[in-house]
Amino acid sequence: MGNKPSVKSKPTVSVEGIVFFYYFYEMKLLYAFILCILAQSITFIQLQGQSIWKFPKENPYIMALLGVPISLLFMKYTRILNGHFEANWPGRIIGFGVGIIIFTIMSWLIFKEIPTTKTLICLGLAFSIVLIQMFWK
Repeated sequence: MGNKPSVKSKPTVSVEGIVFFYYFYEMKLLYAFILCILAQSITFIQLQGQSIWKFPKENPYIMALLGVPISLLFMKYTRILNGHFEANWPGRIIGFGVGIIIFTIMSWLIFKEIPTTKTLICLGLAFSIVLIQMFWK
């Protein structure tokens, strides 16, 4: 009775996995998206918070101070995306698309505004804009 060597199967790699890894091979790109989402979320609270909460309405100067960290977040994400794409436009357009997406989500969650058909179409366009900038070479 001889020991037969075990046959190990080769790991399989999906096309989707390769594409994901190829575009997010640097954690910097993911980091830039996190910074953009954070900046857009804080901006939403800074600008729209006065409509729903007492503190932002009564303390506009304190809310204005949020502009400093918001600006730093936008500057950092812009620097990362401009470096990644070696151009200014992709990062700017991605920021616009992410802003529309975040605004829609936060309006829905915080203000309970159900997106209309028109808003959903615009949201789809925003997703399309981000995907075109990310994947179209």
